[in-house]
Amino acid sequence: MTLIELQKILGDRIAIHSDLAMDSEEREKENETSDIIARLAKQMINNADVVLRTDKLISEGKLQNATIKNVVGIKENEEKV
Repeated sequence: MTLIELQKILGDRIAIHSDLAMDSEEREKENETSDIIARLAKQMINNADVVLRTDKLISEGKLQNATIKNVVGIKENEEKV
């Protein structure tokens, strides 16, 4: 899933949350689903941030033999293209 796809899902969840026609039981169920999606979205965004920061440090030549390269999937002596 891309961050653009995630943005669409979050927008859909906002629309569902704003639906005044839902009864309280349905609203509670939808709020629980939205909460799960929001927590997963936060983790996905945090993961993307780690990748972006790693890319920046690599491009600046500041990551020599760093463990984070393995975490984001860059093998030793391999540079991201």
